[in-house]
Order: sequence, then structure tokens, then C-alpha cells
Amino acid sequence: MKNNRLFKISVGEILVGIAVNLLAFAGVVEDTSVFVGMGSGILAVGLAQLLRVVRMEHNPDYKKRVETASRDERYAFISMKAREGAFGVYLMIMAVICIACMLLGYRREGTLAGMSICLLVLLYAVLFRVLARKY
Repeated sequence: MKNNRLFKISVGEILVGIAVNLLAFAGVVEDTSVFVGMGSGILAVGLAQLLRVVRMEHNPDYKKRVETASRDERYAFISMKAREGAFGVYLMIMAVICIACMLLGYRREGTLAGMSICLLVLLYAVLFRVLARKY
């Protein structure tokens, strides 16, 4: 199991989560509540992933189902559609937040929301060009 890549990643996530929480509790960061939440989230994801790895190691039937699902074209299509939907919804929400903040006089927050839209669209354009050359 220790040679399993997913096992190493989940242990890494657990360690990062613990480190972020320790930094927050030690008072190293200014806004501790954000870092405690972030650290706890990373820790929870790592633990859930680790439990999944352990379950796959001890249950061959479950491991076979997971491996089959990961190679299934239907799941790949569903995953792609979910990412596409999340991308569109995020853009619309941030556009509304950007416009609302600008209208209400929260210029800094509106600018940040607009910049997040620009960053996401820029990342999409770059990745599209890279993948278009690859495939």
C-alpha cells in the first residue's frame, strides 16, 4: 500500500492540513479562522482519501469497481459535463457579484470578482490551446 501513489498523496494532504492548522493555532497567520477552516478541509479530504485507499486494499471487489469506473467513458463524459457546468455557473455567479459590488460601491471586491473571471477564462484559453496541440 505504501507504494500506492494515491496513498502517498493522501498522507501528504493530511500532513499539509495538520501543518496549516498548527500555523493557525500558533497565531502565525493573521486571520486564524480562515486557516483553521482551510487546514481542516484539507485534513478531511486526506483522511477520506486514505480511508478509500485502505478500503480498496482490503476489498478487491470494491477496487475492481473503482478501477472500472475510472476507465469508463460514461464517467469521463459525466465528469467533463460537470466541470463544464461548474465553470459556467461560477462565471455567472462571479459576474453578478462583480456587477453588484461595483454598483454598491465596493470597488475592491468587484475588481477581485472581475479578476477571478478573467483568470479563469485565461486559464481556459491557455489549456485549450495546449490540449488542441496535444490531441
